[in-house]
Amino acid sequence: MVLSGLVLSGCTETPAPLPLPPTTAVPPPPTIPQPSSTAPPAGPTLTTSPVPAESAATTPAFQELRATLELFSREKLDEGASAVLIKAKVGRQEWTLAEGVRTREEQAAVQPGDHFPVGDQFRTLLAVSVMKLVEEGRLGLDDSVTAYLPGSLTAGSPVTIRQLLGDSADVPAADLAAGAPPDADALLGRVVEQLRGAPLGAVLRTDVLAPLNLQATEFLTENSTVPDDVVHGYVHLEGETVDVTDTGLPGGIANGGLVSTVEDISIFQAALLKGQLLSPEGLIAMKGTVFADYGLGLDHWDDRCTNGFYYGHAGDIPGYGSIAISSADGNRQLSIFLAYPPQPVSPQPSALALEMTGVAQVALNSGCRFQFR
Repeated sequence: MVLSGLVLSGCTETPAPLPLPPTTAVPPPPTIPQPSSTAPPAGPTLTTSPVPAESAATTPAFQELRATLELFSREKLDEGASAVLIKAKVGRQEWTLAEGVRTREEQAAVQPGDHFPVGDQFRTLLAVSVMKLVEEGRLGLDDSVTAYLPGSLTAGSPVTIRQLLGDSADVPAADLAAGAPPDADALLGRVVEQLRGAPLGAVLRTDVLAPLNLQATEFLTENSTVPDDVVHGYVHLEGETVDVTDTGLPGGIANGGLVSTVEDISIFQAALLKGQLLSPEGLIAMKGTVFADYGLGLDHWDDRCTNGFYYGHAGDIPGYGSIAISSADGNRQLSIFLAYPPQPVSPQPSALALEMTGVAQVALNSGCRFQFR
C-alpha cells in the first residue's frame, strides 16, 4: 500500500502565529528557573554525570522516549550494571544520558564522551570498507574467499564474500583450513588488508573515520593501549568478579576491537543511511532485501512510525552490550551502551542484549505520534 503525500511523524509541530504588537509597553515576564536535566544519583556508588539537555523544547512523544530509556537505565543500574550511556535524536531534538561509574574500583562518574567497546557494531564499518572495494571493481560479493586468501579455507570451498558479510559470525568448520581463524570478520579484514595493502585500522580511518571526523573511534589490535576513559566491563569468572578490560577472554576488549562513543556511533549511522559513505547501490546492498533477516553487515527491525525498517547493529561481548539503531533516513536515532551486571561468560548471546534491542525499538517507536500496527 502506498500512502501518497501523507507524512506520519510526531517530531514536527505547527508553529504558532506571531502575536500582535501591544499598544502599551509590557514588562518582560519574570525569569522562571528551569529544572536541571541531570537525574539524581542512582545510589551512593553509582553516580550520574551532569548531562544538560541538548534541545530546549521537546514534544510529548520525545518525552515518552526519554522516560522509557530513563526507566531502563535505572532498572539496569539496580540490577548491578556499572554504567549506561544513551544518545537519542529525533529531528532537531537530542538527548544524552550518562549514569553509573567508569570503573567499580575508582568510582569515577561515567561521562557522555567515554569510550566503549561496541563489539559486533564493528561489522558495519568493516562492511563499508568491503563495499567500497566492490564499488571500485576490485572485489565481487559473490567471489570465493579463496580467490583473495589462498589457503585460508579448504580447497574448493564455496564460501563467498557475501556469505562472510551475512548474519553468520563464524565460518563453517568444514570449510576452514588448518590454523585459519573461524571468525568471518577476521577473514574479511584480511581480504581488505590484502587489497588495500594497509592495516585494517588505517583502511577504516581512510574510508570512514577521517571523512566523518570521528576522532573518538579507534580500532584496537591485540597490542593496542586501551584508552584511559574506557568504560570497564565485568564478568563472573570462577566465582569472582573480574574486570574484562585487562583479561584476554575470547571476544574481550583485551584482544582488540572497535571502541567508540555514543556521539561518534550516531554520526556514523546517520552518515551511512544518508548516503554519505557509499553509492545508492552499495547502501541498498548493505540493507538487504525486504524479506531478509539480515543485510550485509547491517541488521534491521520494524519501524512502526513509517511501516518501514530501522537499520543498525547490536554488539554483545563479555561485560558489554550495545546497540545503534536509526530510521532509514537517519532522522531518528538511538544508541545505547550498557556495561552489563557481572554474569558468567557464555558463548550464547546475552539475554540482556536481546532485552536492550527490544527496548531500543519500543523507545524509538514512541518518538512518533502515529504508528502502523
